[in-house]
Amino acid sequence: MTLFRPTRVTLRDGRIALIRRARARDAEAVIAHVNAIGAEGVHLMTEKLRHTPEEERAVFRSADGKAGLYLVAVCDGKIVGSADIARGRHSKNRHTAELGLALRKEARGIGLGTAMMRALIEWSRSVGLQKLTLGVFASNAPARALYRKLGFVQEGRLKGQVILRGKPVDELLLALWL
Repeated sequence: MTLFRPTRVTLRDGRIALIRRARARDAEAVIAHVNAIGAEGVHLMTEKLRHTPEEERAVFRSADGKAGLYLVAVCDGKIVGSADIARGRHSKNRHTAELGLALRKEARGIGLGTAMMRALIEWSRSVGLQKLTLGVFASNAPARALYRKLGFVQEGRLKGQVILRGKPVDELLLALWL
């Protein structure tokens, strides 16, 4: 198992965030965190996680540090960020991984997304991954700028893939070769 060392980062607003692996006792807080972002209706594919806390703990366990990683960012005692990455499950795609990032409104634009993404990229290199992929809504300009800054490039576009606030929006498929 490749371990992830918890990392403290100073955010641009002066607060300190701790990025660490999700723990079993985080399940309820992570569900609430994802649901709060989902309720905004424009950043995540889901509006509400349907997982029970026990099912969420199983997600954390499957992110064992070899097949995947599930990180949370804690600031002022509250989970304000989550990021997960899962390696391909088949021999043909084990060199790839798909990732996701979710930040609370108060944690956007202050360097936390960059820090969490860099942690995932570093872990990916440590376990020998060669390619990272993700999907992002074309309407999410700040997220697209973050991924572009980190070297992700667009490899595909699914036109009208989602309906946001009553209008079709493309989903962009991005990749980073390590």
